[in-house]
Amino acid sequence: MKTIVVPFDFSPYSLAALQTAQRISAKNHAKIICVTVIPSELDWDLLSDEAKSKHQELIREYNEAVDVLPGHIKSVAPAKSQIEQVVKIGVPNEQIVRVAEKSKADIIILGAYGKGYTDGKFIGSTLQKVLRNANCPVLAVKHALDGNAFRKIAFATVFNPAGKIAFEKILPLAKAFKTSIHLLFVNTPSHFTSSSQSDIEMAEFGKGHEQFVIHRHVYNHEDAELGIMEFCAKAGIQLVGLVSADRRHASSYVIGTTETLIFKSELGILSLKA
Repeated sequence: MKTIVVPFDFSPYSLAALQTAQRISAKNHAKIICVTVIPSELDWDLLSDEAKSKHQELIREYNEAVDVLPGHIKSVAPAKSQIEQVVKIGVPNEQIVRVAEKSKADIIILGAYGKGYTDGKFIGSTLQKVLRNANCPVLAVKHALDGNAFRKIAFATVFNPAGKIAFEKILPLAKAFKTSIHLLFVNTPSHFTSSSQSDIEMAEFGKGHEQFVIHRHVYNHEDAELGIMEFCAKAGIQLVGLVSADRRHASSYVIGTTETLIFKSELGILSLKA
């Protein structure tokens, strides 16, 4: 893991994301790119200098952020981590994803939730759009994860080939923190699978990764999301990896397991695309 992108909007949630990124960077010396976006519906990157000059208020906000950001970050999150500060103008989720793609980021870590969030408003948020449009893993946190939080990770999925591809993406993080990996299948009435079959499927994930401590769990619950939350509470797990379906073109009102857990739980949620 070489590059971490952290959207930063001066909110306590974005500070939690930055502090989490610093924990990871301290383990593997990854560069942190802190991205602050001045909100605008304009595609600023495509405007000519003449067109930009007509938007003096945006330019003023941009210059203010450039001036304030370095000192603010140094005061609220002092660390030895290498932090590059980037200020953009435009639609926040689009700019965040662009920076991540341009920098070939290994992960985006963002606060859930940030500036402008109102209670109950998740649908259509910057967080939801970044989750859906980013190609790299996305870790959403509501509070800073310390080193202990990375000691255990639950990986909850249907254990199929797509899940195996996503599973491989958590291994660099697990290696850095010597994390014990808890493979979790929540058995629900609507998608019942026998314990023996689930155990066989999960065992396949561990093959070739004997250097990791991997546990296998089948947990019975009538609801998949509540089952994950209940299992993590009992096991003392604060971080969950989930395989997220490709919802780039789906309605924002179609909410998946990843989005539900971010909205309803205090867990750190690592979204992984196959």
